[in-house]
Amino acid sequence: MTSAMTKRIFALLLVATVSACGGNAEVPENHFYRLEVAAPDKPGKKLMDGVVEVDRLLATGELSQRSIVYRQADNPLQLRAYHYHFWNEPPGVLLQAELVNYLRAAGVADKVLTPEMRAQAAFAVTGRVVKLERVVGGAGTGTFEINLVLRRISDGKVLVAKTYKRTVTPADDGLTALAQAFANAARDVFKTFVDDIAAQI
Repeated sequence: MTSAMTKRIFALLLVATVSACGGNAEVPENHFYRLEVAAPDKPGKKLMDGVVEVDRLLATGELSQRSIVYRQADNPLQLRAYHYHFWNEPPGVLLQAELVNYLRAAGVADKVLTPEMRAQAAFAVTGRVVKLERVVGGAGTGTFEINLVLRRISDGKVLVAKTYKRTVTPADDGLTALAQAFANAARDVFKTFVDDIAAQI
């Protein structure tokens, strides 16, 4: 057997071995999570006449993407994103939808809509997602922080403009528990936002 033929056979065996190993490698599966905020226990008093329009909440950097964001407890300035764990939509879209649903269920106005409905709105809600991040290590918590603004459109008066921040403690280390903890924190923030509206109207 010639040296050239031996090298060729060796190369073919190497390719076959690598292919076999690659075929057995398990490809990680993507996981997608909803953020579903429970409705208030019961509708409250109507606070505003007309239509309230809730805009998509702003989010920048990693929070403008669907990847779930985390940081190490001992390195608060460095954010990382999971490769195979995602929100089913970007956080600004998720929280807009959940805030609309919550305000409707709370009965704060005649109608609560999004800008796509092109209604003649009397009030506008805008905001920004500041933090929605898991804290790895330490107590195993998470941080939820959001800015919300309510503006009366007729005269441009800002009625509420606040930053709401909550620390969440998931039931376990799984990301499903983290999503539920964030949903609970969002519900508490939305309730406080409604209380703040009631204090200003």
